[in-house]
Amino acid sequence: MDHFRNSEKECKCGCGLNLIERNPDFLRALNSARDLYGSEMNATSMTRCVKHNTEIGGASHSAHLDGRAADIACTSMKDRMNMIRAFIACGFHRIEVSPVHVHVDMKYGATDAFMIRTESGIV
Repeated sequence: MDHFRNSEKECKCGCGLNLIERNPDFLRALNSARDLYGSEMNATSMTRCVKHNTEIGGASHSAHLDGRAADIACTSMKDRMNMIRAFIACGFHRIEVSPVHVHVDMKYGATDAFMIRTESGIV
């Protein structure tokens, strides 16, 4: 079952770009993590077009540009930990935790990474 709405998968600039459907392995893992987590996940960013990614200061080689990344809203430490457990169990090896979301991606050719982003920078 796909737990994510098209509006969550599309670029937030309104251009309608949706690359998530081109990456069934990523979407399958994301939905499996949602099932394991056992509660709603709200994706605040998945696909980004180049223009939108540049405007918001995204990385020039962001996995969002390939439709292989998701930012999931989360501000509770307990929820973050449960999400991280679910993401790891479902095969995600690139996870970034920020004060407002958990970022996961399956970027081609990228190595494992776990980062914690604070207001002061990355820890």
